[in-house]
Amino acid sequence: MSLRPLLLLLWLVPMSAWAAKMPGIRLYEQGEYARASRSLKAELKNRQRSEAELARARVYLAASLLALGKKNEARQQLEQLARSTPEPQVDPAIFPPELVELEKDVRGKLQATRPPVAPDQAEKDRLAALEAERLKREQEEAERLEREREAAHKPPVVVEQRPVEPESQGPESEDEAPSTFRLRPEVVGFGDIAGQLSSGKSSVGLAAGLTVGSGLFEGSARALLGDHPAVELDAALVFGQGFFQPRVGLRGTLVPGLSSTGFGGGVVLGARLALSSRLIALVDVSAQKFSVPEGYRNFAVTGAAGVGFNLF
Repeated sequence: MSLRPLLLLLWLVPMSAWAAKMPGIRLYEQGEYARASRSLKAELKNRQRSEAELARARVYLAASLLALGKKNEARQQLEQLARSTPEPQVDPAIFPPELVELEKDVRGKLQATRPPVAPDQAEKDRLAALEAERLKREQEEAERLEREREAAHKPPVVVEQRPVEPESQGPESEDEAPSTFRLRPEVVGFGDIAGQLSSGKSSVGLAAGLTVGSGLFEGSARALLGDHPAVELDAALVFGQGFFQPRVGLRGTLVPGLSSTGFGGGVVLGARLALSSRLIALVDVSAQKFSVPEGYRNFAVTGAAGVGFNLF
C-alpha cells in the first residue's frame, strides 16, 4: 500500500468514529451543555438504541446537567444508570472528577439500601428494571400521542371581548382636590339694629368690601358709607362647603370721620349662601363696643346683607 492511501485511511477512521457519535455527545464535547441535555433526553426515548447506547447517553446527560449546575437532576440520571448497569460507567479519563465522585456516592448509597441477593436474582432485577423502563417510555409516548390527538380535535376557545368600562370616578384624591382659596368682592347694605330699637332711628348705608379665604379661614375688609363713614375688619371661620355655610368671627371697626378717631370691636355671626359656584349671598349680625367721642353711640348691633362674587 502506498503512503497516500494509508494517510487517507488514517484520516477517515477518526472521522467515521466522530460521525457515529450521538449528536448530544458531540454537543457536550463542544461545550453546548443545554443543547446536549435536550438532545440526550430525546435519545433516551429512542427505541432503536441498544442498552449500551442508552447507558452511554445517560452518562453524558448526567455530565451535561452537572455542567449546567443541575446536580440533583444529574444524580437522578446516575441513580437510574446504577439500577440498570451493575458496573460504574463514568470514565475518569473523560469526565470531571465531580461526576466520578457523584457516581460513586450514588452507587454506594444504592448498594447500602439493597438487600444481598444471589447473582441470578440480580440478573432478574436488572431485566425487570429494563422492562419497567421500556414500559414507562411506551406509556409516555402513548400519553404524548393522546395529547396531540386531543389538541388536533379540540375546537378553538373563543374569548368574549367585553368593552372595558372606565373606572368609576370616586371622590377626588387629595392631590386632585379643588382649591379652597377664594377672593371675593362684596356689596352689602347695613343698618344699626340697636339704634332702631332704642330711639326709632337707624343708621343705614351701603358698604363695599373684599374677602380673602382658604378652607375654614377667611378675612374681610369693608368700607361703610353712611352718616359716619367707617372701616370694618373681620377674621372669621366659615363651616361647610354646601349651600348653607355658617360663619362666626371677630370684628373691629374704625370711625375716622369724628373729632378724634373712634374704634370698636366685638363678635359677628352670620352665614354664607352659595347661590352658585361663584355668586354668594351674605348675611351677618355684629355686636360691638365702641370707644368714641361724646355724641357718638358707644354700643352698636349692626345687621348686614348683600352679595359677593368669587373671582377664584
